[in-house]
Amino acid sequence: MQQRKWEERQEKILSSLDSLVYANRKQLQVVNGLSGDRNAQRILSRMEKEKTIQCVRREQKIYYLSNRGKELIGSHQATLKRGLIDHTLMRNDLYIMLGMPKDWKKEYPVTWGDNRIIPDAIFKEKGEFRFVEVDNRATMRTNIDKIKKYKELSKVIFDNYNHSPTLIWYTLSEIRKQKLKEVCETLGVKYRIYGNM
Repeated sequence: MQQRKWEERQEKILSSLDSLVYANRKQLQVVNGLSGDRNAQRILSRMEKEKTIQCVRREQKIYYLSNRGKELIGSHQATLKRGLIDHTLMRNDLYIMLGMPKDWKKEYPVTWGDNRIIPDAIFKEKGEFRFVEVDNRATMRTNIDKIKKYKELSKVIFDNYNHSPTLIWYTLSEIRKQKLKEVCETLGVKYRIYGNM
């Protein structure tokens, strides 16, 4: 009975890591409802020993699925890019801040006419589209170009779904927060901006 319970808990954590890609202990704790820091640490240590997860050491451990973990849950996760760790952790933080939307889709391409954009995530809130962009390393010029594309997309969504979508930004820079706000307001794009947790 105890072993079955452990296997179910482990599968739940592995499945969440399959979705999150990279995650720190705190993120896994919240997403999987693990009570207490020490309990979460004990569980993750056991999973490391059983080689179902691996970690990269930074200021804190960053966990990801091992090949064995992928096999256990039938994951088709592609090879991970270490250069995207910070970006992924920020997206996870925002996912948690937004209440872990059930229909959250990462990197889901949106096409209209000859245009295409790939938001960091997309979901619906009260029946309305929400597009997520994590501002980590992109140049401000790239961000402004994205906002212009979202302006065009907003018109298409309004014509087809009778609402204006909201562009949700997450940035750790107060200066960038202000600049993103100004550009969204100037272009008339509905937006929300989040910063540090």
